[in-house]
Amino acid sequence: MKLYISADIEGSAAIMDWDEALPGGTKYPYFAEIMTKEVAAACRGAENAGWEVTVKDAHCNGRNINPENIPENVTLIRGWTGDMLEMMGGLDKDEYDAVAFTGYHSDAWSDGNTLSHTMVRKVNRFTINGIAASEFIINAYIAAYFKKPIVFLSGDEALCKIAKEMIPCIETVSSKSVIGGATLAKHPEKVRKEIETGIEKALKLKDIDKTCVLELPEYFVAEVEYKEWQEANKYSNYPGAKRTDVKKVSYESHDYMDVLKFIMFCI
Repeated sequence: MKLYISADIEGSAAIMDWDEALPGGTKYPYFAEIMTKEVAAACRGAENAGWEVTVKDAHCNGRNINPENIPENVTLIRGWTGDMLEMMGGLDKDEYDAVAFTGYHSDAWSDGNTLSHTMVRKVNRFTINGIAASEFIINAYIAAYFKKPIVFLSGDEALCKIAKEMIPCIETVSSKSVIGGATLAKHPEKVRKEIETGIEKALKLKDIDKTCVLELPEYFVAEVEYKEWQEANKYSNYPGAKRTDVKKVSYESHDYMDVLKFIMFCI
């Protein structure tokens, strides 16, 4: 059995500022190692359950995880595949039996994370069928498209709550919550221990291929609200898209791959 893990950083333990999340920031090296250690804990948990693991480094340039500090049998996808799957690059291969997420964060319209955003910071809000869509939701639908069960998520408390509502059988580990403009964070080691035991527990559940597969909607209405009206003016020229307000562009399709194309070129 083989697990696919998509790893981000803004939902990792204690992180709360862009200086800590982006390459070049003074605190970035420390938090890149925090991200790496959380991924390593997830990999150990999966291996404890008897699973093989592939990890997609899905943050920023895709080169944040220290390869030396994850288990030696793990396969690591670094950089970007350049296709519509983006943070889920490589999942279209038939070899994967389940999907997990580490370090994920709340969407741009949420106050659940001091670094809340959706894909890029020029987006004020992104919705799918009227629901504010985080990167987790976007990528959970990718897993659903390929009929892969979604078994685990670590990230901020607000996102974990949403994930549980979407997929009741999913195991979650909350790394932090917010208090005003500050982060209320668990100790990083405690988070890592919970990730390792949580993912092992998730992969030992019976019938995860039936109970943890998210149902994909039959039709999609995707809408982006940009922070600047000029962005809406520009991206309304995407084939099939229409400008619905000064800062909003909408796109509709029966095929989620079409929606991912829209996201790739317009977000």
